[in-house]
Amino acid sequence: MNIRVHLRFIGVLLLLAVAPAAHAYCIYNELKGRDVRVEQEEHPDELRNDRRMRVTIPPGGKQCCEFHQLDCNPLGRENSVVGLGIQVGGEPEYQCGVADRKQTLVKVTGAGTIRVQPNPRQSSNPYITRVFTREGKDLTGPAGLACVESKPKGK
Repeated sequence: MNIRVHLRFIGVLLLLAVAPAAHAYCIYNELKGRDVRVEQEEHPDELRNDRRMRVTIPPGGKQCCEFHQLDCNPLGRENSVVGLGIQVGGEPEYQCGVADRKQTLVKVTGAGTIRVQPNPRQSSNPYITRVFTREGKDLTGPAGLACVESKPKGK
């Protein structure tokens, strides 16, 4: 009986070792002294809209969403695309991403990574975002996506 218990325990450990790792998209704040605010675009399911991602990430922090969590990844797949509004807090504030008619967004797949970091180039935009695939491929090119100074509303 003792041998059976040990064999079952070893079997469970082996299954855990070969089980595929859960993947998530993560947003990393690599800035010093500035928070990063993240707000997911409107959720297609009105009942989940109040539970979509809305977080403030402190300097050096991160926030992740497992790809199968439908609140923050509406289609629940690793290759689903999620739009996130990303803002660097402080004075002045900076908005990161690509602007469309409604808002400025950074898009990431359900298993990708976004890094908000200082711009290594001499530029009027001191911050950039980089978007990576699950495999680590940089989708934003050598310059990254610029974070531009937010304009006050009404001006």
